[in-house]
Amino acid sequence: MLHLLYILFFVGKALAHQSSLTPSGKEIYWVTPEVPVKIQTNTSDMPSTMAREIILNSMREWSQHSTAKLMATENSNNEIKFLSSFPYGSAVIGVTEISYNTSGAIQRASILLNNQHYKFRPAPVTGGIFLGDVVTHELGHLMGLSHSEVLNASMFYSSFSGQSSLAADDRSGIKNKYDSDGGVIQGYVKGGNSVGILGAHIQAISRSTGEAVGSISDENGFFKIGGLELNDSYYLYTSPIKNSNSLPSYFSNMQAKFCPGAYVGTFFSSCGRQNDGNPSTLTLTDLNSVLDVGTVSIGCSLKTNLNYDYAKLQANFTPITIFDQSREQRFEKAFVGWFRNATSAWSSSDILKVDLSGMNLNNGPQKFLRLLLVSYPFGNPLEYEMKIRRNGVLVSTATRNLLYSPQTKTYVTDFYTDLSLSSNPAENNFEVMIRSKKLDVIAETFPSYIQFFSEKHLPYLLISSVMESTTQGLRPLLEDEVNWSDNEACLDAPYTYAVSKTRTSDLSSPVDSQAPQAVGCGTIGTPPSGGGPGSSLSLIILGFLMSLSASAVRKRKNFLS
Repeated sequence: MLHLLYILFFVGKALAHQSSLTPSGKEIYWVTPEVPVKIQTNTSDMPSTMAREIILNSMREWSQHSTAKLMATENSNNEIKFLSSFPYGSAVIGVTEISYNTSGAIQRASILLNNQHYKFRPAPVTGGIFLGDVVTHELGHLMGLSHSEVLNASMFYSSFSGQSSLAADDRSGIKNKYDSDGGVIQGYVKGGNSVGILGAHIQAISRSTGEAVGSISDENGFFKIGGLELNDSYYLYTSPIKNSNSLPSYFSNMQAKFCPGAYVGTFFSSCGRQNDGNPSTLTLTDLNSVLDVGTVSIGCSLKTNLNYDYAKLQANFTPITIFDQSREQRFEKAFVGWFRNATSAWSSSDILKVDLSGMNLNNGPQKFLRLLLVSYPFGNPLEYEMKIRRNGVLVSTATRNLLYSPQTKTYVTDFYTDLSLSSNPAENNFEVMIRSKKLDVIAETFPSYIQFFSEKHLPYLLISSVMESTTQGLRPLLEDEVNWSDNEACLDAPYTYAVSKTRTSDLSSPVDSQAPQAVGCGTIGTPPSGGGPGSSLSLIILGFLMSLSASAVRKRKNFLS
């Protein structure tokens, strides 16, 4: 029987880089990752040369980040083409058909663009479908990647303006799939009684940039986040999947009812350190490029500093010291803060102290303190402001408000500032004031925002790290010492029970490709076109889905519609 896996892709917004899998869990891949693709620019929406150049740009986006290459050719079974008679219905913008053999090796692939119901634009415009956004995403499928829940990833399961450019999650995903270099963080996500969790979403947050790279745990709880940049540190955030329907059918049995209350998300920290608000620092270097963290607890709640939590309840916030370099002899530290009940008015400020007065700065290059505030990967509908005092004097240039990204035509809620450290140690005392208010451009900021973001669980991560000046720019000072342990002795989630991956025989229910409400993965006997390429091969089909009414789409300014 010809198998067809149909994954619908909603316009809206919110998954980590994840390889496409066969229903039995085998990875789908190109044996020789130099993939020839025939480009057919048979559309009246724009000049042929313009359409071709947009598609070539999308191919370059993927080809420049790994040894896997997409090559334009005039003769290939793999193709990109526009269809004026589209077999998958008016709800679908485009699909990628992939034929593969029993081992998961891809034999041929086609990207089909729905030119019957949609007009493609040559540039990002409000209320229009930019060809580059669609093609870049679909080329990720063609190379064997599934959807992602990392919010700014091109492979994010829902469409948004800016998908034509790859994010860190996409770059790491393609590198991990086809290359052996790059850093790796791996381990097992477990709940009570040491039971592995199927389908946990694990994000590694970069110390240097704040960008997230993600993975999804298998039926044993194992996860691997590969293709990471070296000479950087990372912080792990584990949370439930927001849209399991966008994943390969392997994950169809996943569930998240492990905790007495709602399972939300938490940062990985060592046993005995889970209530100090400091996630474990995981450093990857050229000499230590693979890091096995062992067991990561699923976590039923956000673990934060108890003194900080108490201060949040008082009328006046008593400043909390989050980093004392003389006492800890470290070059970086992260702290988990939070806000609740977001309103349109600015909240009162968290006041956090960073004391670097114990550092010896007399030798070597100029040193800087980088303060990086990260909240976007956690889906917080908040805008932040950070003010910094040095020895009681406001550093006015360190004030940051909401930033607009011309590239993605969305707003950026994360930001950082670099402060030059003084050769006089006594002058390197900092006080960081952070406040928030409700984001009033949520639809322009978060893909799939209704489904993805939280109104109650609003953590942020403040990373304080010492950098030094080089001819290539600032580089982080790294620590060789391992200062963390795993969670095998302090597992959370008492109601955890074993969940197996979905087997092929479990997927007998057909999926109606014409129905916008039929969101999910399944197997059917034949594709809508009535056979597909080669009855001896299985066929996986992934695509963009338009499912919202015109009035709902109009509210999504700057998103594909």
